[in-house]
Amino acid sequence: MTYAEPAATQKTAAALLPRSFAYEAEVLPLAYDGVTLTVGVATENPDLSERIRQQTRKALRTIVLPVRDIRDGLTSLYPPSRTREADSAAAQALDDILASAITTYASDVHIEPTGGGAGRTRLDVDGILQSERILEAGLFERIVALLKVRAEMNAGDSRLPQDGRLNVDFDGRAFDVRASTIPIDGMEKVVLRFLQRFDLVPGLEQLGMATELMARFQRALRRPGSFCVIAGPTGSGKSTTSYAALHAVDLERSNVCSVEEPIECRIPGVAQIAVNERAGVTFPVALRALLRQNPHRLFIGELRDAETVAIALQASLTGIALTTTLHARDALRVASRLAELGASRSTLASSLTASLSQRLLRTLCRHCKQRSALSSHALAVARRYGLTLGTEAFEAQGCEICDDTGFQGRIGAFELLENRPEIAASLERGDPPAVLGKVAFGVGYRPMIVDALRHVGSGLTSESEVLRHRSYDDAE
Repeated sequence: MTYAEPAATQKTAAALLPRSFAYEAEVLPLAYDGVTLTVGVATENPDLSERIRQQTRKALRTIVLPVRDIRDGLTSLYPPSRTREADSAAAQALDDILASAITTYASDVHIEPTGGGAGRTRLDVDGILQSERILEAGLFERIVALLKVRAEMNAGDSRLPQDGRLNVDFDGRAFDVRASTIPIDGMEKVVLRFLQRFDLVPGLEQLGMATELMARFQRALRRPGSFCVIAGPTGSGKSTTSYAALHAVDLERSNVCSVEEPIECRIPGVAQIAVNERAGVTFPVALRALLRQNPHRLFIGELRDAETVAIALQASLTGIALTTTLHARDALRVASRLAELGASRSTLASSLTASLSQRLLRTLCRHCKQRSALSSHALAVARRYGLTLGTEAFEAQGCEICDDTGFQGRIGAFELLENRPEIAASLERGDPPAVLGKVAFGVGYRPMIVDALRHVGSGLTSESEVLRHRSYDDAE
């Protein structure tokens, strides 16, 4: 080599720069004098220098060295036997994390930095994040690097967000997992989402829909040229309901196509396009291509811009049945949200078939739930909308079986706004949601909190869980 430092100072330098980063970026730690970190690099690169500063929080000095010298130095600095042991420990820790997520029915795993090269994992169980384990410095970065390799991401780039997918086998079962990374303070956070298999997606009747509401929603889906919107915030179960709706479609006799970002569930017999904006495959581009494929039904993963909304409405007007999702607070606000995205009120009045809004409520652990009484507010709302409730209800307590949370699983609460003549007139006038709600009440609309109270009355969930998502003001 053309540059040498005493071994002791090089080991100190190596402790500052994570091994996985050093190998991926081909940076050789050389020395640290208590203030400045000296490293060997193949070429002067301002972006790489900034990444090193973010990783170490130290002043930096770079020396250009031949790539072969850097690689030889890294091999000497990190002996292969130690490397194999560390990689084995990371693989075992990752397997344990995934196993824990599967056995607790977590929907997502958050693997996130906590500072000093260390990290932690949290599991999303029934919509609540639960701390799972602490990952010491070194192990955290190895797990992130291993995940990026398994998910076929660019392991050498930690500056840009990335997406990937990996397969996980556990106890004879196969799981499809989506991985997403974002840079945070010189490190990376990874979120893993366990995706659904279409054959395991529940039918509409299993989601918690009331029989009468489900019949109305299915009728709307079957209408020729129907335009049905499923609304709610992130994590409210919109995608599951969308896929469940496809169970009612004869996929053998229908040409069903979808455009999604990302594809969360592979559906046999459905032409699914994944949005890839870097490759130029946007929602509008994919939709235009699908319209040339003579589709009978379209599923659009999300309406998020004016161009996509315009194409969707045009497709519906030509007789193509369309189902999509939208970020909107409730069914009454779907039309106003679409209007904000450029849709004309008159077009919405004639095209929008039905708006379904939903939330996921945690269901009480049947082993430890305890009796309680319904509030006067709950009873008053139930009476107003003709819902028969007793005065008795249940609240969460907590036991070993439910990990002291008091809950196990989730169920949906829904509201459905069908486009009847009175509703169409209100939409064309541009009535605000409060006025639209009064018109809808006159034709049988029930706000979501009423459906949620139905689950309270049956002992499936608690009143406090309902109020975590909705307010009694929503029923006014």
